[in-house]
Amino acid sequence: MSRSERIKKLIEDQMAPVYLEIDNESHLHAGNREETHFRLVIVSALFEGEALLARHRRVQTLLQAEREGGMHALSLHTFTPAEWQAKGASAAPSPACAGQNH
Repeated sequence: MSRSERIKKLIEDQMAPVYLEIDNESHLHAGNREETHFRLVIVSALFEGEALLARHRRVQTLLQAEREGGMHALSLHTFTPAEWQAKGASAAPSPACAGQNH
């Protein structure tokens, strides 16, 4: 199972998202990177009442084993269903890579 598939399964099983987008952005970064850089858009009712930092901690904790297994970067966009609808169902792109070894 690929890292993308593992991430998808974990988030779907643990967070019941109403929308989930997983973009493998590894090819946008220097070096030989296959599944090291990801952009996630997660829309879940679990985020209701949580501050942005708490949402990101929730996702980071869920994906800790992937971090330990070589995932290098994670761009997170976390929304409640109401926030997602208010934003027009779109999230900002990831920032440009900061360096050669990233």
